[in-house]
This record gives sequence, structure tokens and C-alpha cells, in this order.
Amino acid sequence: MSEDIVNDFELKPVIIGAIISVVLILIFPMGTLHLFWVIIGSAVSGFLTVNSTKYALVYGAIIGIISSFFMLTVYTIPIYIILGVFGGFIGKVIQSNFAK
Repeated sequence: MSEDIVNDFELKPVIIGAIISVVLILIFPMGTLHLFWVIIGSAVSGFLTVNSTKYALVYGAIIGIISSFFMLTVYTIPIYIILGVFGGFIGKVIQSNFAK
């Protein structure tokens, strides 16, 4: 199972989602809005994912980890990972609804 994720890893959705999240965090540096920017960045990543929902969740977690570097507390890392996974799932749901 882990070999599948490593072999089929797409770099484009992760880079685009991370750039969107980081740019929004840097432009609008308000504390509670960071949560929405992580969700938006990972939702874009989930929307751009070609593979299954499992990959979108992993990409969302990666974006959550990257975005948590801009908050200087240790407690934000698990929160951002959960929000990233949620955003990746939302993006994949939106993508599947557009496909119909």
C-alpha cells in the first residue's frame, strides 16, 4: 500500500495547494483566518488530484504540515493536519460532483 502512494505521487497538486495556502497566509496574517487558508489550499489540491481520495487526503495532510510552519506553536501542527485532510476531502468531493 505504501509503495502505491510513493509510486503514484503527484507533485503538481501539492505544490499548487501549498502555494495558495502560503500566499494567503502571508497576505492575510490574521490568526483565525489561517484555518480557512489551509482548508482552501488543500481543497484545491484535492480538486486537482487525479488519483483516488486516499491521495487527496495525503496531499491535504502535507499541505497542513507545510502551512503549520508559519504558526510558531507546536499545538497548531495536528490542527492544521486535520484541517488539511478535511480540505483535501472537500476538494475531492467537489471534483467528483463536477464529473457527473
